[in-house]
Amino acid sequence: MPQISISLPSHLTTQHRRVVLKYFEKTERLSPQEWKMALQAFDMLGKGTIKIERRQMNFQQVYDRYVDRPYADDFIARLMKLEDLEKAETLQQKTAFEILAMLEREGFYNENLTSSEYLAAYCLYWWTSFAKGYRFELSIFRDLEASGIAFVAHDLRKRSERLSPYDLLVLRQVGDIKNTTYFLYSARALPLNRDFYITRLYHSQRRRYLTVVLMAKTAWRRLNGEVPKASLETAASFFPQPVQIAFEGQDFVIVPFDLWKNKVKKKTTRGD
Repeated sequence: MPQISISLPSHLTTQHRRVVLKYFEKTERLSPQEWKMALQAFDMLGKGTIKIERRQMNFQQVYDRYVDRPYADDFIARLMKLEDLEKAETLQQKTAFEILAMLEREGFYNENLTSSEYLAAYCLYWWTSFAKGYRFELSIFRDLEASGIAFVAHDLRKRSERLSPYDLLVLRQVGDIKNTTYFLYSARALPLNRDFYITRLYHSQRRRYLTVVLMAKTAWRRLNGEVPKASLETAASFFPQPVQIAFEGQDFVIVPFDLWKNKVKKKTTRGD
């Protein structure tokens, strides 16, 4: 067996490590605050390194080479064949077990390799984000098609297009599709320069996620007009009324997905 060692980023704090292990070991669910810290931690972990004899890779390179390239295209192909996207969760979990087994075979994860659980957690976290993200994205594309919304989207079957600057174009506005609003706390999402983001916002009173559109204030004005102000945490309580929030020094409008679709269809009908 080759000699392998793993080094974690020096700026990864004890709190970051704790929440990563809590996620990996699934001892209990993460709280909203822990999730925000976990997102920071998994961004930081990308710069962790694994040294195999004289060869060295960072965690991001390990993920790209050993997870993304071997598993992503096949998962997307199978996903697109599913009529019921709820069944994608089983496929996602099955692939996650295969990834963990692969990391063990490669010698990248075992109880005798210090910090290997962080590399395994990193790979499984980003795989889960990938799988859930494209499952949600495909559901949105299907919804827009069924609703008669004209849009142009990247081709999920091609890796080069999955890495494109934006996911779809509607009424000459560029947008991305994100599984939850937690993407706002990830360094990978910055800068927030899309016209709109189709995402899911947790409604604490209803205890479920709502599909919403987070829009730049200027983009919403082209569709509608002024709206009341709220915070990200309280925005869902205003629905079905649109609401304005401030985040990282920028103004956004959060709109229920169905209301946004209606506004887009009206604009399209008028030929704007």
